Formats: sequence, C-alpha cells, structure tokens
Amino acid sequence: MKAILIDGNRARHYADSAQQRNRQPWFVPDEGCKWVAVVCPAVRISRLGTHIAPKFAGRYYNEAAALCLFMPKDVSCDPMTADERYFMMDSAYCVGDFRPAGSADTVHVISADGREITFTMSDLDADRAVSGLSDFMTLKMGDLVIFGNRSMTVGLVENGRLDVALDGVLSVELRIK
Repeated sequence: MKAILIDGNRARHYADSAQQRNRQPWFVPDEGCKWVAVVCPAVRISRLGTHIAPKFAGRYYNEAAALCLFMPKDVSCDPMTADERYFMMDSAYCVGDFRPAGSADTVHVISADGREITFTMSDLDADRAVSGLSDFMTLKMGDLVIFGNRSMTVGLVENGRLDVALDGVLSVELRIK
C-alpha cells in the first residue's frame, strides 16, 4: 500500500511502516517539542490502474476517510515543507474509518476539536489528482491519496484524546500517551 500526500502539483510518499493503527495509543516521541495532528481528507484506490484518463478517475476510488498526519508544532505544520524524517518515522499518520465517497458533488464534513473541513471530491479535484498520479506510478487497490490542500491543525495533549469525525460518524479515535 502506498500513501501519497498531494497539494497542488506537489506529492510526497509515506513509508508503509509509517501508518499508525486506529484506536491504538499514539505515543508522543521524546523530541522535547509539542506535537500536532494535521487532519485532511483521503481516498482509497479501489482498482488497479495506470495512465487513467481524468474522466474515468472517479471509477478508481469509492471511499473517503479522515487522515491525521503527526508532526512537531515547530515544523510549520505544513506537510509539504516538513523535514523528511517525519515522513519516514513509525506512526507518522493514522487513517480513520472509510465512508462511501458518493458522487463528485457529495458534501463531506471532517470535524475535530470544534472545527470543521467541508469538501466534495470536485473541491479536492480528486479525479485530476488520481489521473495525474497514475501517469507516474501504478495505483493499486488499497493505495491512499491524501489531500493536503484541505487540512486543519489540531494540537495534541499528552494523556489526552484525538477524536475526528467524518460526516458525523467517529472515524479516528486515538489516546495520546
């Protein structure tokens, strides 16, 4: 499984081992700094594809999720400019439960810490993103496409919780240790 973060025309790849399991404790690294979660939408690829035309790209994903990227607060909270070591570390991101993506104009809401992100697949330009990625790599079932252009930052409190809902249903549940 690949996890690819896209923001505009830039892309970053997360290591397979970097995925944190949902509903498991997330341990704050001993780096002596405060950590945050950058919450953003993601889609899961549902079929094998390469060189996918934009008009057919919507057929290659059918589920959306809320995804949390973990990084130190002092790294500007921009996943695209963050130091590479945070993309390679274990537990660098956590994928929430998946929900049907619906049509291109279905409105989804991610909420965490009293704030919300509202988006549609059209807003994310998901079809163009999936099509563009498929020109450089073969997309396989289970691959994740993460949309950094719609994100919010949530502070993490040691011995606290991180709860993120997608469309009103709890999607990410983590105890912060």
